Amino acid sequence: MILSVILTLVLIMVSDFLSELGTFRRLVYFIIPVLGFGFAINWKYGLICKKIKKSDIKLIVILLISQLAVTLFLSTVLTYLGIVAQDNPVTSELMLISTWLIFPLQLFGEELIKIIPFIFFLTVFYHFTKNRKMSIVIATVLTLILFALLHLPAYQNLISVLVLQGFCSIFTMYGYLKTKNIFVSYAIHFLLDTFIFMLVLISP
Repeated sequence: MILSVILTLVLIMVSDFLSELGTFRRLVYFIIPVLGFGFAINWKYGLICKKIKKSDIKLIVILLISQLAVTLFLSTVLTYLGIVAQDNPVTSELMLISTWLIFPLQLFGEELIKIIPFIFFLTVFYHFTKNRKMSIVIATVLTLILFALLHLPAYQNLISVLVLQGFCSIFTMYGYLKTKNIFVSYAIHFLLDTFIFMLVLISP
């Protein structure tokens, strides 16, 4: 599982190598983590992919609104402080059908890229500390930092990605921790990014 995340990160960092694939290069986010995770768990995706329950829908709505509000607030604060990142490269490709076909798969892969390191860090720290709560906190912090750094090549601003892509992802992370269902965190991530992209499309 960890090797699949490392390979994905390496390919993202040297994205020029995949530039000839156009929007299809984003499938890297999906294919490698899904295959790596599936191989490690004998393809038993049901361990983390579960049916959405009514209580999950309520949680998704609450966390989505919370993340959107916090993200917009912190984005405004960063802009006021002169900390501005580059635009998401995807926004320049929103008129392509391939972008919208690949986008849902990419986000699922990104959720796996969060969950796999979390499982690894949690296992390691719990092995040494035998303290579940502390291990969850440490594993979550390290995972969100790693997830933020994943976005650094795209946004080119360390502080911005640590705050917006790292810290603000605590809401999707909490969704998974609360339900042990990747579809919950994925739904929040998908709806949030879709909302933002729609705003970009309708903006003058």
